Amino acid sequence: MEKNQKNPLLAGVLNMLLPGFIHVYIKKEWLKFILTFVGLELVLAIVIWFGSSLQNTRSFAIPQGLCPGALALFVLVPLFVSGMKATTEYNKILDSETMYQSQKPVSQDDDEEQLRKIQKLRDDGLISSQQYDTRKNRVGKKK
Repeated sequence: MEKNQKNPLLAGVLNMLLPGFIHVYIKKEWLKFILTFVGLELVLAIVIWFGSSLQNTRSFAIPQGLCPGALALFVLVPLFVSGMKATTEYNKILDSETMYQSQKPVSQDDDEEQLRKIQKLRDDGLISSQQYDTRKNRVGKKK
């Protein structure tokens, strides 16, 4: 995993424990986190209250805590999955940007700087040895 990439499993767990925390984990957006947290906590409280009241009716003979717990899972599992999805998408964007940067022609720096940049791309595994040789020859032809 690259330095800037985020862990999808950790993101899913954090988003499940603190609904909306994915906004802070990925992009440091605190306002979105606070609004999402408050909204989802209200939804979760309503779901638990509804489950408890449903369980307390005489027509349902359900073990204590089963109904609120099952209904809470309908909220928590999507939070976990959405946290993982958001992080995976974020990582794909980072990978795309890295790939774009590796395929972009080297700028019009001096030849030594261009060769150093090409070498770094090859050392980082962003271009193949064949691409390295082609780019190196282009820099050599300009001389």
